Amino acid sequence: MRITERIDLPVAPERAWRAVVEPRVVVRATPGLEAFEAVDGGPLRVGSRIRALMRVGAAELGSELEVTVLNEGSDLGATSVTGIDLQVGLRVRPHGDGARVTVHLGFNPPGGMTGALAGAVVRPELRRRTRAMLRAIERLLLAEEPPASVPGPAAVAGRALRTVAVLGGAGALRPLRPDRAAVALGRLAAWGPTPAGAYAAAAVRDPHRLAIVDGDRALTYAELEARTTALAVALRDRGVVEGHRVAIACRNHRGFVEALVATGKAGADALLVNTGFAAPQVRAVFDRERPTALVCDADLLDLMDDALGAGGSQVVSRVVSAWGAGPAPRPGVRALEELIVEGAGRALAHPKAPGRVVLLTSGTTGVPKGTRRRRIGLDAAVSFLDRLPYRDGSTVLVAPPLFHAWGYANLIATLLLGGTVVLRRDADPDGLLRSAARHDADVLAAVPAHLRGILALDPAAREAHDVSRLRVVAVSGSPLPGDVARRWTAAYGPGLHAVYGATEVGWAAVAGPDDLRAAPGTAGRIPYGTQVRIFDEDGVPLPTHRVGRIHVRGPLTSQRYTDGTRLPQRDGLTDTGDLGYLDDLGRLYVLGRADDMVVAGGERLFPVAVEDVLAEHPAVADVAVVPDPGGEERLVAHVVLAPGAMLTAQEARAHVAAQRPRAEVPAEVRFHDALPRGAAGKVAAADLPG
Repeated sequence: MRITERIDLPVAPERAWRAVVEPRVVVRATPGLEAFEAVDGGPLRVGSRIRALMRVGAAELGSELEVTVLNEGSDLGATSVTGIDLQVGLRVRPHGDGARVTVHLGFNPPGGMTGALAGAVVRPELRRRTRAMLRAIERLLLAEEPPASVPGPAAVAGRALRTVAVLGGAGALRPLRPDRAAVALGRLAAWGPTPAGAYAAAAVRDPHRLAIVDGDRALTYAELEARTTALAVALRDRGVVEGHRVAIACRNHRGFVEALVATGKAGADALLVNTGFAAPQVRAVFDRERPTALVCDADLLDLMDDALGAGGSQVVSRVVSAWGAGPAPRPGVRALEELIVEGAGRALAHPKAPGRVVLLTSGTTGVPKGTRRRRIGLDAAVSFLDRLPYRDGSTVLVAPPLFHAWGYANLIATLLLGGTVVLRRDADPDGLLRSAARHDADVLAAVPAHLRGILALDPAAREAHDVSRLRVVAVSGSPLPGDVARRWTAAYGPGLHAVYGATEVGWAAVAGPDDLRAAPGTAGRIPYGTQVRIFDEDGVPLPTHRVGRIHVRGPLTSQRYTDGTRLPQRDGLTDTGDLGYLDDLGRLYVLGRADDMVVAGGERLFPVAVEDVLAEHPAVADVAVVPDPGGEERLVAHVVLAPGAMLTAQEARAHVAAQRPRAEVPAEVRFHDALPRGAAGKVAAADLPG
């Protein structure tokens, strides 16, 4: 019995060859193929053995094949030496502007007449699976999305059980009186699964629990519900309606949250603007997103005027989100408190469709791009809580900006658990410890730069604040250096968690205390409901410990930016733009942005690895390693020394040379008083002094 199938692919023959001879690609692309792997684990060569196992119905067809023909880039032949009698032939040839891939299968079922009948039954199924394999490889090479599949009853039941287990473990499934449950569900139905709907439902569930602590002012869920409804009424009076977009440029204070929720209640989209953007970046964002209203901090009004320029008429109403209850700082601008008073006690009609939230990327590689968060998904909450031990009613001190994906995620997670968010307009190290102690915070959400700053404080200053209630410290936004993880754990105990993700994909990996202790520097393990794969430059999936581009699919993965641009994808997973690898235990390691990698003398150099080594030196308070801005194939280290410390460039290079390959030693070490960091804690490489 013989089967021949072929497919024409619009890719170079060498690229097609690399895909079809990679066992990991074949086993994933072929329905029912449970194993297809080189026995010795190495590259295929004449004499290599391949173990194959395919399930057809209740039967398992197993065989061990020996490679008998291998012409690199064009032909492969293999014949079974054990198991069923099977021959496999693979041919790749140029065809037009692309490649033609042909697969030959020979199968001789044992058993005489009975075997012949069995072969007649199996033959159509093997042909179907061979065609499916070739089509799946085509989708992979063309970065097409696989056809949507409907999960079976077992998968649905398993997901439901996992959801109940995770949410129940976090305490999110508290019983609620039937009358209150009905009202809460009604509010969710009215506002949708959005921040507006979730806060409205929480006001029914926990009306007297503190929702926000902002300096000396605290708001319960019921107070927040009433204030945001009043603000939504006032926004509608000023022309903010469904389909509009409200730009929110505020630091971390209650005004940000009130503007976010009120915008959703008005049916408009909330555009979260980085308060650290310069006028050209804000102008580019406004030109693309076209907001019809603006809520900003008083001291940002001049910047916003500069950004709007001649196009200022596009903004219907300018509203300042004042830190206090005082009047607006200039004529023609209304204070947030004034609008809340104006709209108090008036009915608000529910929008036909709930508003969405638009998060912006950091803009470090160009104009900041926008990604939409249409709703608060249950899958996203389960994925978050699966690896992070947040609990019902926790007090969470959120240090990252709320406009950043990590700060926003913690705001929503605390809301879903009926907790209290503690906000600070600044995030100085001593102030963070003071707030954590004053409000008995259970959780600190931060970025690695916050931890580094706290550790740099005088020990007496740190000990002056009792943070013994601090059970979880979760960091994200930039890589967590292994040295910072070790020092933090030694000082504050084993509650540290590191989250790897991006605005476009949400969270992709979480490193818990055990991971950080066993493998400092790891990004962690993949949470429930998320997939991570590593592809090479040609789109071929890589095995463990092979460096390639990190691709993610999860409950928060975006397909397109708000300008319609499609995110780069392979096999249905989104390209993060980062390089990394997975180890044999399923832990992810992130080596940095693909654009930051330097190739020198044939060696790939990753700045993050060198940063980690320099960060361990006791004289180094902060460090950033970047490619030479002059375009030379070398690394440059930018170092901030600890107070009173001495370190020469030669000593810094020697420290790296003692632990890393010679090619990774920075060609130059530059010393600075401080490094330019954005609001999310990332080093702004373009602003590094020369």
